[in-house]
Amino acid sequence: MRKTVLAVAIATLLASFGQGLAGEGSDVIFEDKFQDDGGGWSQKETVSIGDGSLSFMLPADDMQSNLNVMFSVEDADVCVEAVWPTPKKPAEAGEVTPPVLGAGLLFWGENNRTYYQFGVLNNGRYWIARKQDGAWVGTIAANIDTPAIKTAPGASNTLRVHANGNELGFYINGTKVRELRGQAPKGSWRFGVSGDNFDKTDVATVHFTKMKVTD
Repeated sequence: MRKTVLAVAIATLLASFGQGLAGEGSDVIFEDKFQDDGGGWSQKETVSIGDGSLSFMLPADDMQSNLNVMFSVEDADVCVEAVWPTPKKPAEAGEVTPPVLGAGLLFWGENNRTYYQFGVLNNGRYWIARKQDGAWVGTIAANIDTPAIKTAPGASNTLRVHANGNELGFYINGTKVRELRGQAPKGSWRFGVSGDNFDKTDVATVHFTKMKVTD
């Protein structure tokens, strides 16, 4: 009896480690755990892909984005897991707070200059914005506080956008934070990720560990 209980417990634990991102759709269109650079992402000096992570190496006061080149969707459920960096050494008393960083999920992308962005900050806030022809034309939700965001160094957050026609649902770690209606691109669109460094003086890194798209 004890052996049976132990076997079940071990199997359950292993299954939990093997779980990927939850998607609402039944068909998987795209999935990437970033073990290599073959997932269709643009290769840039500021992006490192491999060994289980897509990482943006961000200069001071900089934002980087990366739309997937190889895959496009129409109605879709897009999920990505972002991880805040951990400091190189433990924080000491009297040290300044960590820089504000942002991790974003891009959707309704037409090209590298036109897309929508759903992002979280490591200070517990989220935003939704639109970029058109290379310029930010509006912030739909700006720095909204939510307890759904995990802010500790090394913590992971799952961002999800459910796009169905012109209707959108936004989720952080399984919690719905917003619903919107908008004008979806005609035909198919692209998805991607972004990283923001709001520190004015120092470089920073934002990591993504897995992404899944279903319909």
